[in-house]
Amino acid sequence: MPFRSLRTDEEATRRDPDFTRRLALIVLLGLVLRVAYVLLVERGDPLSGDGVYYHEAANLLADGLGFTEPYRYLHGGAQELLFVADPSAITASANTALPVGHVEPTAGHPPLWVLVLGFSSMLGLTGVTAHQMLGAIVGALGVAAVGWTGRTLDGPRTGLVAAALAAVHACLWLSDGLLMSETLVVTGTALLVGCAIRAHRSSDTRWILLLGLVGGLTALVRAEMLVVLPLVAWPVLWTPGIAARRRLIRYVAIGLVAGAVLAPWTVRNLRAFEEPVLLSNGLGILLAQTNCDATYYGDKQGSWEFECGLPQPLRSDGTPGDESERDIVYRQRGLEYMADHPGRLVSHVVPKRVGRFWGVYAPIQQLRADILVEGREFRLSVLGLVQFYVTVPLAVVGATWLRRRSQPLLPLLAVPLMGTVVAALTLGATRYRVPTDVVLVLLSAVAIARFRDWRGSLEPGLRLS
Repeated sequence: MPFRSLRTDEEATRRDPDFTRRLALIVLLGLVLRVAYVLLVERGDPLSGDGVYYHEAANLLADGLGFTEPYRYLHGGAQELLFVADPSAITASANTALPVGHVEPTAGHPPLWVLVLGFSSMLGLTGVTAHQMLGAIVGALGVAAVGWTGRTLDGPRTGLVAAALAAVHACLWLSDGLLMSETLVVTGTALLVGCAIRAHRSSDTRWILLLGLVGGLTALVRAEMLVVLPLVAWPVLWTPGIAARRRLIRYVAIGLVAGAVLAPWTVRNLRAFEEPVLLSNGLGILLAQTNCDATYYGDKQGSWEFECGLPQPLRSDGTPGDESERDIVYRQRGLEYMADHPGRLVSHVVPKRVGRFWGVYAPIQQLRADILVEGREFRLSVLGLVQFYVTVPLAVVGATWLRRRSQPLLPLLAVPLMGTVVAALTLGATRYRVPTDVVLVLLSAVAIARFRDWRGSLEPGLRLS
């Protein structure tokens, strides 16, 4: 059966006029769950890891300091001691001598989540709980986005099922109370996939513009999503009823729009740092902390180790460099270690990174590491892991059904494919799987909705028998 047109989608929606009301109810229930999680589980607990970065950077932004590196501003030289068990392991240097209040530009993470939290801070809502409540609201909007994409993919019933799954899937709401950027990634991933499907089905230029816009904005949350965009948009080159030359123009236009969205941040980075920076300065430190003895031979294989990033780099004259300069040194450390241990990298580290990402290697150990790094509640993490295991086989069934209906799968499968590649190159972490979880939810919804149809088709025969 050919790929369904937008007109068919709209007709299906008209046959189900209650879709919006039902979706709103599911979104409301998702919001209630997220608010309860914030108030009953996370409220009063200290933030950890990147959650601290986002929270403090947002408040510094609201204070008029721009995008300022929060750890060095708040802790000065003591920032090197924050995650080290043995303070004697830190060698005195110009980095440890930095004063509290040291202002230094940051691009440690892309800026959009800091901007969203910063808007709350500008309104005077600067506390952790206030930011967590905003995270709950954004998370509920992600449920709506998943529902819209599910409807776009396979009709109103699939949209409602997808929204319901997204509302309760712990892997999609645990980040809300931890202030991780994955809260916004859920919305971005869902809209990215939905706009790609629409752009393939329709000759309407607005979907091309929206796909580029969403792709650029999502990359401003997670940098690797910029690499996903060309794959997600690939079916645009095969849009039916459009000349080949115009298809190519539409495909290129997606990239141009995404580039225009990214341009202000990139220009700011090129002006703020000594070395060229496009989206973030996070790759170097990640390579250093994931390519060392502890992650190749110790109990953290396939994961990361904070102390592998120490000592923090200095310039050749012994003075502190900016993030871009440190990033180059970190990157060199990681790449040199990889070059010195190629056999171990291929035979042990990469498979275990991918295994952690897909929950098949040391899954409980990974969840316990999430407690230390992100402050996750263990029992809720186990719930999320079980839900993940359930969605995987359902997603396979859903993908198989869509394939038999001749519907392009690349807009969906590009996300877990790129997530797996990123995990193989860096580390396998539970929260890095969130974009993949969104896709698994969508495909699972297809399977559940179609199972109901299949069961209904059997009922007349069963009654006759």
